[in-house]
Amino acid sequence: MPKTLRNKFDKALTYDNLMEAHRKCQCAKTTRANVIKFNLKKEEYIAWLYDQIKTKKYKHSGYNQFYVTEPKLRKIEASVYIDRIVHRWCYDNFLEPVFVPQFIDTSYACIKNKGMHRAALDVQKGMKKCKKEYGEYYILKMDVAKYFQSIDKRILLKIIQRKIKDKDVLWILKEILYSQDKEVRYSNRKSD
Repeated sequence: MPKTLRNKFDKALTYDNLMEAHRKCQCAKTTRANVIKFNLKKEEYIAWLYDQIKTKKYKHSGYNQFYVTEPKLRKIEASVYIDRIVHRWCYDNFLEPVFVPQFIDTSYACIKNKGMHRAALDVQKGMKKCKKEYGEYYILKMDVAKYFQSIDKRILLKIIQRKIKDKDVLWILKEILYSQDKEVRYSNRKSD
C-alpha cells in the first residue's frame, strides 16, 4: 500500500527542526552576505519563522531573478534565504520520506548520498558496460528547454495531494508552489 503522510505538521514544526534546516541550507554558503546577516540573529529569525508558520501567517517572499552566462545564458530564480530554510524543512520532513522511496535508482538530484558526482560515476560505469557489451555505442545528451517553467502546478499539486493528506502540510506546500506567481524581483547578484 502506498505510503501517505497524515498528521505530521505539528510534530515536525519545532524550533530545532527549523534550526537544522538552516544548518543544512548554509552548508558551503557561510561566506555569503545573506547567510552571514542571518547568522548574526539566527535564533531570533528562527523563532520568528516558527511563529509565522505556526500561526499560518508565513508568506513566501517570491524570487530574485538573475542571469548566468556560463556555460550558456540561463535565467535563475532564487528564493531569499529564509524561504530556503522553509523549503529544506518541508523537504526533510514531508516530501523526502514520502516521495524519494518511489524514485527510480537513477534519480540523483537533491537526494541523500547521491548527486552530481555519483551520477557522473554511474554514467562512466554505464559507458564501460556498453563498451564491453556492444563495442560501439552512442550517448544522447538532452536538455528540456524551460523544464521547470513548463510544469503544470495544478497537476503537480494533485500528485502531491495523493500522497500528502495533512491539510497544514498542503497549506505550506501551496504557499511555496504558487509563490512563483507572485511578483518577482530582479537582481544582479547570484543569490539573495
